Amino acid sequence: MSATPIWILGAGGQARETAALLADVGGPYEFQGLIDEDREAALEGTTGALVLGFGFPAVRTRLFDRYAGRFEFPPLVHPRADVGPGTTLGAGAVVSAGCVVTVDVFIGDGTLLNPRSGVGHDSVLGRCCVVNHGVNLSGNVTLGDGVLVGSGATVLQGRTVGAGATVGAGAVVTRDVPPGATVVGVPARVVAP
Repeated sequence: MSATPIWILGAGGQARETAALLADVGGPYEFQGLIDEDREAALEGTTGALVLGFGFPAVRTRLFDRYAGRFEFPPLVHPRADVGPGTTLGAGAVVSAGCVVTVDVFIGDGTLLNPRSGVGHDSVLGRCCVVNHGVNLSGNVTLGDGVLVGSGATVLQGRTVGAGATVGAGAVVTRDVPPGATVVGVPARVVAP
């Protein structure tokens, strides 16, 4: 059986990191290259698989919705990630090197876990979230669709971060975060509605 052609949507730093991850994963895919948004026409008339190479939830959502159904979006797990039993990975979910995902976690379509992130038991991550380097999500955490969690942030157990919210780098979330809000600090406080 021949390998499935796969492209990475994006050409910046996140796309290059994703290309390195894809090379480490190997498998049934033949890497075709990086496709920046201004070169998307190169995908016309092709079939195969895509990986999202952008670190912004809104861009990930737009591109996933544009190409879902036309291309395969395989979930990718780096061989040096630890993904526990009962974990469900949505289409196009990416789990990077050094991540620890414990048990019974749901990771939604197009969601990205950057290196050295941790996700505790029974957590639910919505569609096209971006969890940056060194984030810790305690057990039973819920991220709504399109959430961005900045590097080194911590979300304590049982907390919910609403759809489209942003958690600033290094923040410690001790209370639920409203949809669309931006929170920063220790403990995290809302700085933008």
